Amino acid sequence: MTEEDFGDLYRSLRDPVFLFAIRRVGSEAAADVVSETFEIAWRKRADFPKDPKMWAAWVVGIAKNKVLQEIQRRSRKHHDNRFVEDWPGAHRQPSPEDVARAVIDSDNARRIYSRLTPAEQLLFDVAFLRELSADDCAHALGISTSAFTSRVSRLRQRLRYLEGEEVHEPDPAISSGGASE
Repeated sequence: MTEEDFGDLYRSLRDPVFLFAIRRVGSEAAADVVSETFEIAWRKRADFPKDPKMWAAWVVGIAKNKVLQEIQRRSRKHHDNRFVEDWPGAHRQPSPEDVARAVIDSDNARRIYSRLTPAEQLLFDVAFLRELSADDCAHALGISTSAFTSRVSRLRQRLRYLEGEEVHEPDPAISSGGASE
């Protein structure tokens, strides 16, 4: 790909990529998505498909990943205790019981999440951590909406099953009083 080819590609896809991103992440983040998309495309131009007809799909794939990363970044921010001041009602002082329950729930959730397959983790991330409609989630995963809702239903069943196992499995550190033998 020559610089002229890249310039033509940029001019033809800049606006469609911006419109794609703005619908999903807003105008400020959409501008960042566009610049990061084409920065990556420029760095990886040697890896582009040989057929120029496939270049647009390649760039849109990069843009899709950048949008998903932005959505994930936002989700992490609001699920991370370092940003507790962003939460509504964050100035209420939690009781020690609330903190202990949150730690236990977080630890259980982390263990359950780690037992999911990579495909289940991706589905979980898209379905529950991103603020997308079922149609948008399905589109992000490249599947139909009905397939998405079916998979989410099965994932919910699997999570309930894993949650039931967590309740019955004692933590070895707790049952031994935290002392190692």
